[in-house]
Amino acid sequence: MKLKRDFFFALLVLAVVGLLYFLSTKTKIKAMPANERHQATMTRSDCLKCHTAEKLGALELQHKHPGKWKDERVACTLCHKPAAAAQAQLPLNLQRAADLASSLRP
Repeated sequence: MKLKRDFFFALLVLAVVGLLYFLSTKTKIKAMPANERHQATMTRSDCLKCHTAEKLGALELQHKHPGKWKDERVACTLCHKPAAAAQAQLPLNLQRAADLASSLRP
């Protein structure tokens, strides 16, 4: 009886961890596009030249963007990483995955 209870407990733990992992992948923040206009963007005011308060307000109403953009102390690049930084992270992750795979081979 105890073995059956432990099995269901382990199954429940795996289900919760799997659900949390799935939910964590659903809200990935997009990096800035890799075009000239976005590469030259350095400050919040640069972003708000094109991404107006009306556009961001509409996204906020659709629950697609948090209200942090209203706070002048919060830089857009706090969440939205420049395209160069986002692409620089990709090879590291692929390299790490390859290293892990090679360490698992006999």
